[in-house]
Amino acid sequence: MNKLTALYEGITRYAGVPTEQNTGRLHYNENLYGPSPKCLASLNQTTREDLYLYESTAREDLCEVLSTHTGIPAANLFLNNGSAENLKSIIGTIARPGDTILLPDPGWSYYFGLADYRFLTVIKYPIIEKETRCEHDIFAIKSMIETHHPKIVLLTTPAMPTGNTITDNDIEDLIRSYPDTLMLIDEAYYGFSDYTLDVVRLIKTYENVVFSRTFSKFYGLANLRIGYGFCSEALKKVLFLDLPLHRLPHIVKRMAIAALEDQTYYDDIRAKIIRSRNIFRDTLNRIDGITVFESSANFVYIRAVGYNVENIRRIADDHGYMIRIFNSNNEKHLRITIGTEEMMAELTQILLDAIPASKL
Repeated sequence: MNKLTALYEGITRYAGVPTEQNTGRLHYNENLYGPSPKCLASLNQTTREDLYLYESTAREDLCEVLSTHTGIPAANLFLNNGSAENLKSIIGTIARPGDTILLPDPGWSYYFGLADYRFLTVIKYPIIEKETRCEHDIFAIKSMIETHHPKIVLLTTPAMPTGNTITDNDIEDLIRSYPDTLMLIDEAYYGFSDYTLDVVRLIKTYENVVFSRTFSKFYGLANLRIGYGFCSEALKKVLFLDLPLHRLPHIVKRMAIAALEDQTYYDDIRAKIIRSRNIFRDTLNRIDGITVFESSANFVYIRAVGYNVENIRRIADDHGYMIRIFNSNNEKHLRITIGTEEMMAELTQILLDAIPASKL
């Protein structure tokens, strides 16, 4: 191994859980209702020029439509190839080898992969389990910032895998208190509840905060890789250095615009997912030793005290439903995507049998 590659010895690339299965996918947090039919209809506008010409206009129509629908000024918005690329660009632009980053525990393993190959020092901050919900430990985060002076603190809200959110007051407290630390707010699961933040005021007031969102989850366009973010205009100029050179394809952006303009379709999806999530949580919470935590995302996080979690997953898999296991606080937890109403009704019955059969 030569000097060019020796630095990367032992560093592995993050990869999702591979599967050939297209049904019962309750492990990827996809929106299983799929996108608005208007997204597919937008393909009828495709021309040959869309395929062979680079994007060269000064006008960024998707940002303008996003601004209209979100209230976020177009001057503060930027686009990327999915929110994962957003995170990679932001972290890669702001942090240098040896810098410290605070990451959530439990949290998405992709965060840790990014920090690893950027040679960052990782400090984990806790997301703690209360009786019915999980919470970011803001006191612990502030203490760690003061001790370790991180370049970046990555906050996810709604959090993955726990589904909890952070309040406006807590986020602003962190932003205001530590102006030399970038607060990177991952809002990939924004839209699956009534949860919201006053993001416009935050990006207009502070330059050390950036938000990342995606069309992959709520809008059901995961395979198109459309991400966006927003921050102060000054910070955007810096982040712009690592954004895609030729921007997003016309075809992809037209699908995103079609999604934004079909609010009725997505309001209906939101209502169905919230209803299914509540029924699923309330039903399983009647089982002794099971805690399905409150969630603002399209998944739930489940503590199963006194049960063989691996066996529960195996039984679900035998019935065609793929679910995930996360390790937290020396316990194995389940994370289950909220699928369609029909899927959740069937899975509930499967788990009502599987959980008692998996008692230790």
